[in-house]
Amino acid sequence: MVLGTIFVLYGPSASGKTEIQRHLTTDHLFRIITVTTRPPREHEIHSIHYIFTDKKQFKQGVADNQFVEWTQYNGEFYGTLKSSVEEIITGDQNAVIILDIAGVRALKSLYNNVTAIFIGADLESLQRRLENRNMSRKELTERLNKAKFEELSEPYLNLADAIVWNSDETPLEQSIHRVQTIISHGVSAE
Repeated sequence: MVLGTIFVLYGPSASGKTEIQRHLTTDHLFRIITVTTRPPREHEIHSIHYIFTDKKQFKQGVADNQFVEWTQYNGEFYGTLKSSVEEIITGDQNAVIILDIAGVRALKSLYNNVTAIFIGADLESLQRRLENRNMSRKELTERLNKAKFEELSEPYLNLADAIVWNSDETPLEQSIHRVQTIISHGVSAE
């Protein structure tokens, strides 16, 4: 029996993970929808972008061991349901998900058929992209510092089975193609 594989995209904020995932998601490569307690943004739809829930229900899910991994970010909870992961792992389809490094570690410690793909960008590209988002100067500085001192560090990258750099000088289509190649032909870290 052929088992499904989960391809995990991880990396700093504004590295292009969400855009790459959006282009990868097809009838043959599903997107695992994660759970969050944050309010939906204007364009987001329940069960398409996230499974939106309240903090009480989320905490009950944690207590009931329903999550493979979960984290708290900016006062809101985010998590991946075991049922979503196991549906892919035990089936014959593949899926893509975006996680932080703790989520990558959790999935890789529990399942063999997980491939971690680091999506990175240089600090200048990250800063330019973050400046185009509607966020406070404080949040922008925090995200850049996290990228500089944590997310672009060697220990963070060492967890990757493959690395794709998606800086401004690299066309997005090229980065998407590189990730598609990793998924289609197996992993080759760069």
